[in-house]
Amino acid sequence: MILRFGITALIVGTLGFLYAAPHLMYGRENLATANLLFLLGLLGLVIGAIFHVLQSGFLTLFLRGFADIGQLFIRQSKALQEENERLRSDESLSAWKTSMFRHLRVYTSGCGAGLLLCSVVLMGMS
Repeated sequence: MILRFGITALIVGTLGFLYAAPHLMYGRENLATANLLFLLGLLGLVIGAIFHVLQSGFLTLFLRGFADIGQLFIRQSKALQEENERLRSDESLSAWKTSMFRHLRVYTSGCGAGLLLCSVVLMGMS
């Protein structure tokens, strides 16, 4: 996982630097470019943190409580309830969701870290 995080951060940081290279050569909007990359990096890290919290199960009881409250106001047919229960008990779907959240967390965090690193390098160059 750390290797994927590092490779993603390196690739995205390089792409961010390539995006900023024309601005560096012609000396225009250097600060605006660094600010944009910093903002996108923070956004990537926040999305990665959201995936981490969802994967950890910290909000599971809270979200299930809202689902239970929703069932009081919205009626579901018996077939829909059975299908929802079948999907909850499906192990392969649960494993796929866990794997997907883990990969999304690593890649979005890596992208965010790469863009933050690129923006810090750009600010250091100016």
